[in-house]
Amino acid sequence: MRDPAAGIPARDGAGHPMRFLVLVTALSVPFFVLGAVSPTVRIGALDLPASAAMFVVPGLAAAILAHRAGGRAAVVSLLARVVDRPAGRTRWYVAAALLPAAIGALTWALGWLTGQVGSAPPAAPAVLPLLLAAALVGAACEELGWTGYACDPMVRRFGTVGTGLLLGVFWAVWHLIPLLQVGHGAAWIGGWFAGTVATRVIMVGLRNATGGVSAAILMHAMLNVTVAYLPDYDRPAVPFMSALFTVAAAVGVLRLGACRRARPSRSRVRDEDAARPHGATPD
Repeated sequence: MRDPAAGIPARDGAGHPMRFLVLVTALSVPFFVLGAVSPTVRIGALDLPASAAMFVVPGLAAAILAHRAGGRAAVVSLLARVVDRPAGRTRWYVAAALLPAAIGALTWALGWLTGQVGSAPPAAPAVLPLLLAAALVGAACEELGWTGYACDPMVRRFGTVGTGLLLGVFWAVWHLIPLLQVGHGAAWIGGWFAGTVATRVIMVGLRNATGGVSAAILMHAMLNVTVAYLPDYDRPAVPFMSALFTVAAAVGVLRLGACRRARPSRSRVRDEDAARPHGATPD
């Protein structure tokens, strides 16, 4: 059965977002406790509490639910979504990689012109490859859950914008305890929160355009690398300025037809084709 408005196959076992979000919350509690009793680590402009290790939770929650629904084969299928096969148009992956860097550059330029930030990067260029590798691993763990598991069924029900806002708000709230653990205040968190929700809207649009998860992983990783190199990122004005540019980018992305119209995940289409009896046709 297909929802003609969303264009995504509606099939049992495709994903249970509410169960996923509840499980993510439950699995995150030990990490929140760990962050409360452990010291923070400084990486470039980022202060990371021990609870930041919860980046493994969304992927773990998705794998648990996938295994419950379809066993080992379903978990393997989920993990395979890290790489889009076949890939979408190259321009979407280029956009996913460059958009966070462009927003970071504009944020720095506006902050420097208004006297809010300095010019010295907080991380050495030599550590960029290591930061990028770590960011890609962390982003893959998260996006297998947010984009690979929860996104499609939510888009069928709430549409692209609704999914971006709902999933974005949960994603942002999920980070609140770690942010408080490193001492960020309400003003800083307010700007960061708005930018984070807008980022999720963009990621849902990228999933629509590519039919996969890789673009969301790439954008997520580049976002973390960019903020690690953003001077004076701990000042409240910086995430606020970044949020303005990110919201503008989200509005622009949603004006693109390919990002508004959801399309089936290629891996799920392959799974359905393989499971369909010979000679049968889709609804």
